[in-house]
Amino acid sequence: TNLAMPPTIAQQRGFAYAPIPFAVLSFLSSTYVIYYLLIKERQKLERLYHRLVLAMNFALLPLTFTYIWSTSAVPEGTPDYVGAVGSIATCTAQGFIFQTLSVTVPTYYGSLSLQALLGIKNEFQEKKYRWIEIPIHIFAWCVPAAMATIVAVTENFNPNGSGCALRKAPHGCEADPLIPCERGEDIDILVYTVGLGVAFLYFVFPPIFVLAMYRWIKRMERKVKDSRGMHQIRHNARKQMVQQVAKQMSLYLFSFWFTIVPTLMDFVYHTLTGKTIYELLIFANCIFALQGFVMTMVYFALERSGEKPKLEGVAPDLVSTTRRSTFRDDRRTSVQDIQTNANKMTMSSDSLEIDNVGEGRRESFGFNIFDGVPDENSPWAKFFEDEGSYDGDDALDTEMGGYVQNDTMENDNC
Repeated sequence: TNLAMPPTIAQQRGFAYAPIPFAVLSFLSSTYVIYYLLIKERQKLERLYHRLVLAMNFALLPLTFTYIWSTSAVPEGTPDYVGAVGSIATCTAQGFIFQTLSVTVPTYYGSLSLQALLGIKNEFQEKKYRWIEIPIHIFAWCVPAAMATIVAVTENFNPNGSGCALRKAPHGCEADPLIPCERGEDIDILVYTVGLGVAFLYFVFPPIFVLAMYRWIKRMERKVKDSRGMHQIRHNARKQMVQQVAKQMSLYLFSFWFTIVPTLMDFVYHTLTGKTIYELLIFANCIFALQGFVMTMVYFALERSGEKPKLEGVAPDLVSTTRRSTFRDDRRTSVQDIQTNANKMTMSSDSLEIDNVGEGRRESFGFNIFDGVPDENSPWAKFFEDEGSYDGDDALDTEMGGYVQNDTMENDNC
């Protein structure tokens, strides 16, 4: 369908009203995330991951509002737009907000994978990589705002789809030489730059860091294949982390791509042909308007996986003994707890067969690859240490030698 051919009344109503319920759901979802982080769980903002999520949701609020604003921002009297009651100023404002934040949001979302990679490489010691936060904020807001300013100055924010966005006016003037363009200068280089930039933020930037994280963890896991005792616990923990991290990364990437693929298809088709499939554009607007809801679901899904990941191969007796130890007042099980009780179990048998203890029962410890946990409390941070820092069971005996001696003395006294 050529853009010069007007949409039907049903299609016009689809542009005007179909994305609104999805946008309202996204708006409420982002509002809840902001409430959750600022009011309910404010202590989480000590971590860079949650601060980036908070900033992203502040950007999602006005972005999804542009879909609620819908065609009422379109200049009054514009043909083929149901509900057009705005002006050139409101159209430009809506287009500016949409253009800016449609780049800001994927910048923040993509940066989550960058900070996760830096986190695991620095054992979640955030002070070593916290410096990236300010550059991320600057790039996320200033670069897209500068590009949107150029688009606004060249009068390229015009009625498009469910409101106003980057496109010349009137409809079809780019494709039909018989229809002169009344608004919009030629800025093809910027249009292609924006399009390629958004594609990079969605399809190149996050996968690079996600794959780097996965390969790094796999290398760590392969280092300890032939290990026993505490090394076997660390090995099993890493093995479970590889599986869990793969699930978290898949959720992170595919949900991200789900919201943009229809929009990208419409953009590519229109750029190559100058035409639009109206039904595809309506569908793309609805899915993109749902972005805030999808990202909220991903955030809380990762939060839940961080609460109960699978650290298989830790005996229930080992953990229950730990809970009765002097660390029982601490909600998190420390590496020292695990090592102490692993040593105790090793003393009572010739070897610690991790996979067979406890008759198949398992114990779980929290881990979220994008978040990590507070540095001083995390048993997982130690699992990322170079395996060379432990030299088999001898290293455990050296580290816990005092315990072995004391335990022997207690048995003699009995």
